[in-house]
Formats: sequence, C-alpha cells, structure tokens
Amino acid sequence: MRSSLPLARRPLLSFAAAVAVAEALAEVARVDARLKWPNDVLVADRKVAGILLESRSAATGSEPAGLAPTIIGIGVNVTQSRFDPELAGLATSVVLENGRSVPRDELLDVLLDHFDRWRARLEKEGFAPVRERWLVLADTIGREVRVDGQMGLAVGLDEDGALLLRDAGRTHRVVAGTATSRGGDRD
Repeated sequence: MRSSLPLARRPLLSFAAAVAVAEALAEVARVDARLKWPNDVLVADRKVAGILLESRSAATGSEPAGLAPTIIGIGVNVTQSRFDPELAGLATSVVLENGRSVPRDELLDVLLDHFDRWRARLEKEGFAPVRERWLVLADTIGREVRVDGQMGLAVGLDEDGALLLRDAGRTHRVVAGTATSRGGDRD
C-alpha cells in the first residue's frame, strides 16, 4: 500500500492493522481478539494472527523514496482444526475458538474496511486515536513481561509505538523485540 505517512512513521501502520484484525475477528467470527505488542493478535492467550511490515527506504526506479509502497502482511489462522503438539498451546484458529468456519472473503473484506478507516485516521489525526484503540484491545498492558532482556510491567505505548516498561520505579522504552511473560509461558 502507499501511505502519506513519512517513512519513519510507517511502522505505526502495524498498530492500525492489529486493531483492524481484532475488530474484524470480533465482527465476523465473534471472538474476543486481544493485541500483543508488537504485532500479534491473540484469542484466549493463543496467537490467531500476526502482522509484518516491510517498507522500502530507497527509491525504486523513478519513484521517490517517500512514495515507495509499504508491504503489510497479515496472516490469520481461519480453518485450522488442530496444530502440531509444539504449537497447540501457543496457536489457535477461528474454527477452534468459535466452532465454525467463517468465509475468508467476508473476513478479508471486513478487515480491509477496518484497516482503511484506521489508516486514514492515522494519516489525518496522528497516532493518538490508533494508540487509544490499541490500548483498549491490548493484552500486553498490565502484564509483567520480558523483552530481549528487559523486564518490567508493561504500562503503555509511547507516541512512536515503543512499549513502555516500568521496573523499580523507572520507565523504559522498548522499540523492538518479542514480549513474553516473565514465566516464559507466552510467546
């Protein structure tokens, strides 16, 4: 997709995409999807979807770098009825959570509608409304987590999407990594 966001702000599209996925899953599949920082969507503490972004910083051909597309990959487990034993406690699907399949095309259409609305708000109003909605849907916030060696209570998102961890009265910014609970039972 192409965005009017400056290249440095385009990683925030992952938060808009996460909100869109959670809202689409609630609307179409009737599941309570929650968001795990930075880019996972959970149902019942198991991963049902993931989001990856790739932005090109250099111009391609005659296209200016600022107009280069951002590739947004969204994977949603829709019809899997079982997972291998090593994933069974970590992953889930729409079918496993609500007992019925949902039409993929319908889920995609609703997801894209939600994403278009959140992307437009991000481009016009900035990160604040996306961050506010993300925090409402967040599973990570309020949990003791470890991210690449830093541990603490996840207390919020900074204006650039960094996870805010509080430990020993200090707040740390974490800009990348994978959040796991202190006990290591969640990836």
